Amino acid sequence: MQIINKVVDNVRDIFVQKGQHLFWSRFPAEHIYPTYTEEPIENDQAYFLLRMKEMFLKRTRVLWRKSYPMLRGYVKYGNKEELSVTGPGQLKELGETNPERVTNLNHRLAGPIPYIGDDVTVVVGLYAVPGQDATKALIETVGQLAALGGVGLGQALAVTSIVKSGAEAIVGMNETSLSLGVEDTFYTGGNSFRSGVYVGISAPKTEVKLDELWLKSGNLVKGRDPNVGRPYEDYDYMVLEVERRTGREDWPGLPKIVDFNDQFAVVMRDAALDVKTKRTRLAALWPQFQQALSECPYLITPDRTQIEVSVAKDLKNRLDAMENNNPFFETRAWGEPVIRNVSPSEFDFLNVADYLDQQQRNVANIVKSTVGETPFASVG
Repeated sequence: MQIINKVVDNVRDIFVQKGQHLFWSRFPAEHIYPTYTEEPIENDQAYFLLRMKEMFLKRTRVLWRKSYPMLRGYVKYGNKEELSVTGPGQLKELGETNPERVTNLNHRLAGPIPYIGDDVTVVVGLYAVPGQDATKALIETVGQLAALGGVGLGQALAVTSIVKSGAEAIVGMNETSLSLGVEDTFYTGGNSFRSGVYVGISAPKTEVKLDELWLKSGNLVKGRDPNVGRPYEDYDYMVLEVERRTGREDWPGLPKIVDFNDQFAVVMRDAALDVKTKRTRLAALWPQFQQALSECPYLITPDRTQIEVSVAKDLKNRLDAMENNNPFFETRAWGEPVIRNVSPSEFDFLNVADYLDQQQRNVANIVKSTVGETPFASVG
């Protein structure tokens, strides 16, 4: 952790040393089209996600030198950190030419992250970087990240080191310049943490009229209303969004939880075991699975209960189908409405439906006490 903190501090220094506090404001919800609703992000009841909606440089060429925007993000929450970099150079499949023709929109900078009531500090920097050299540096960085697989889950040190080296390579170039640097901290009772859109503009606050700015379909426009507004081109800018989510569909791949997918699947597929023996073996695995869920730092409590109840019900239904010699088992993937017929022995977390709707999640502890605690109690 000390090594990670040192790396993070070094990256943060890049922003602080070169940063300028210019225009930075929360975007009025009534100036966002289509209709946008802000929601509080409650302690242990929701996830937050930081997204770059749009970034723009007023000038992309000085004499013969081309440049394009790059956003560096650093998010600190509790004792955890996430680093990110986004720019046209990330699209390595497009090659190393004409990065100024690439538009970056809606790029995820961090999350989904379970909100646990701690301060959330966001540090972002909008850079103008030289085209070809920076493209090569970003391509190399993204290539190294892709080689890791499962980036962001359980590989914090490796990810931090790679992103840091890539950022330093670009920021250290003579032609690279920081257009706008922002540091903001959200905390309960003050700068309250809730979903919303923020705009940073490389101009003094007195030169920006927020009442003339609109966010229309994710793009910043200027005018008396969004319908007649023209794309904003007065200064360099970046638009960020804090999203609120109440669930995450990628739970099957989370560290430690993913291990149980194979363990449950081996039991369910073993044709040499009768249903009674399968129940016994699943019952022996279940407390370990419950512990993995309870200790998982990537989940909020409602999701832990949702997953436990849903996996238990899915396994029980499969066992019942086997016991009744039913060759087909109806299921649907998590969050999907389409029902499919599969063999009851072919278990996979990806095919586990979310059995609790939003109303049931609010009373999930009651459901859990009757379903999730002892799902294989019929052993014997």
